[in-house]
Amino acid sequence: QSLKGADFDKAYVDNEVTYHQQVLDALDKTLIPNAKNEELKNLLVKVRPAFVDHLEHAKKIQASLKK
Repeated sequence: QSLKGADFDKAYVDNEVTYHQQVLDALDKTLIPNAKNEELKNLLVKVRPAFVDHLEHAKKIQASLKK
């Protein structure tokens, strides 16, 4: 709340990169391998690419803010 402008933008995108990486790690290391319900497992596999895309987009924004 105390950050403004470029400082806020950087903090926000850094958080988004971390969040999406944590979700992907959880999907890959825990959720998908341990899912017993096939429908749930298929859904997790299906949504995974969206998190990859969002992570890559956030990383591009992050890189542009460091220039």
